[in-house]
Amino acid sequence: MSKIIFILIPLIAAAAAQLTGITQTLGAHPFWADKVIWIGLVIGLGLAWIAGRVRLPQGATLVLSVLLAIAAYMLARAGKDAFAASYGEAVMAGRFWFFGWIATCAFTAAALATLGRSSPPDH
Repeated sequence: MSKIIFILIPLIAAAAAQLTGITQTLGAHPFWADKVIWIGLVIGLGLAWIAGRVRLPQGATLVLSVLLAIAAYMLARAGKDAFAASYGEAVMAGRFWFFGWIATCAFTAAALATLGRSSPPDH
């Protein structure tokens, strides 16, 4: 059951994010807004799975994922501002904007998957 919850929580959140358009509202480019959600979901599930396999504590994984999601959002926001200020000529700023949004979605998905992760058995 916990394997289903591990995938189901971030999957429902990703679907809700796409339906509500929250990424575009928060500053993602309209062309990428839905794409970054699904790319980030896959990456985030992988990150949460790896954290579980190396037995990183659930609390530490959750806090780290949330902090990294916030940092990624701030980088994406700065990339967007710099890209817009350059009238679309600052290629590196555009990359920060795009990959920052993928990282934001990935770390958010990792945090949500961590909530559904079962704790390892104590031996």
